[in-house]
Amino acid sequence: MKQDGRKNELADAFRQQYMDTLCRTLPKKYRTYGFEYEFLPGGMLGIEDMARIDALLGDIGGEKIGSDRLFDNGMLVTFEPGGQIEYCSPPMLADDHKKLNFLLEFIEDVNGTIRDRLGINYMGIGFLPGRANYPLCLRTARYLQLHRRLSKSGTRGHEMMKGTASIHLHVSISRMDELLPLFYFLCDLSRSRDFGMDGERLDIWNHTDPSRCGNPPCCKEALASPDQLIDRLVRYALQAVVLGEEVPFEKSSDQSFSAFLYHMTTIFTNVRFNLKGPTLELRTLDSVPPCSFKPKWLQFVASAREVK
Repeated sequence: MKQDGRKNELADAFRQQYMDTLCRTLPKKYRTYGFEYEFLPGGMLGIEDMARIDALLGDIGGEKIGSDRLFDNGMLVTFEPGGQIEYCSPPMLADDHKKLNFLLEFIEDVNGTIRDRLGINYMGIGFLPGRANYPLCLRTARYLQLHRRLSKSGTRGHEMMKGTASIHLHVSISRMDELLPLFYFLCDLSRSRDFGMDGERLDIWNHTDPSRCGNPPCCKEALASPDQLIDRLVRYALQAVVLGEEVPFEKSSDQSFSAFLYHMTTIFTNVRFNLKGPTLELRTLDSVPPCSFKPKWLQFVASAREVK
C-alpha cells in the first residue's frame, strides 16, 4: 500500500508538471510535421567506422552538436547502435513540398558521399538478418545499459538495436484540444496496412521488451481529456524498467522530474508523446528507399491535417 501511495504521488506530480509545460508552450500558430529517417549499413561497422563517418559529416558542413551533426538546412544527423544513420528533419509546414524535396535530395547526397568516399552503403530497408551479435557502434552508458537490458527482457532485442531501421513521423501539437484526436489518429495509423510494422520487424519488436514496446495501453481507451491521456502515459512510464537499475521507475534511485523525462526517451512505444516541441511520434513505419518515402509522407500529412 505504501508503494502504491508513492506511485500515485509521483504520477500526480509528473502529470501536473507535464500539463504546466504544455500550457506554457501552447497554443502555437501552426501545426508542423517532421521525420526521423534511418538507414541500415550494408555490412558490419565498428567504432572506427563511426568516427570516419562523423569526420566526413564535419568535412561537408555538419556542425558538431554533442555527438550529432547539425547542417545549415536544419537537418540533424545522428547514429543508432547498429551503425544506422538517422536524419532528423526540422519542423515543416504541411504544404512545404519544396523544403521536403530539398531535404530528401540532401539525404541521398550524403548517403552517396559516404558510399563514394568510405565504401559504406546505407540502405532504406526495415530489417537485415544476422546482426544480433554485431558489435555495438555506440558505447555510451545509455546504449550499454539498453544492450544489457535487452539481453534478458526478450529474445530479439539485440536484433532490434542492430538490424532494424524505421521512419518516425512527427506531428506537433498546436492546441491543447488537438492532443487526444491526434493521439487516437496515430494509434489507428500504427495498426494500418500503410503505416504499421510489417513481417520480421514486427516479430522483433514483439520480442524485445514488454515494459517499453508495443502500443501504449490507452490507445483503445475512451479518454475524456488531455489531462487524462498524460496521466495514462505517465503511469505507463512509471512501470517501465529503468535502464541500469532493472527496477520500475517508481522504485528507482533518482525520482526527479528530469530523470523521469530522460527515462521516457528510453520507452519505444509505437506512438510516443514528446514534450519537446511538443509532438506526437508515430514510430512503426519500416525504412524505405528515398524514392518511396515521399508518397508516404504526403499521405501522412494529408491525413493528419484533417484531424481537428
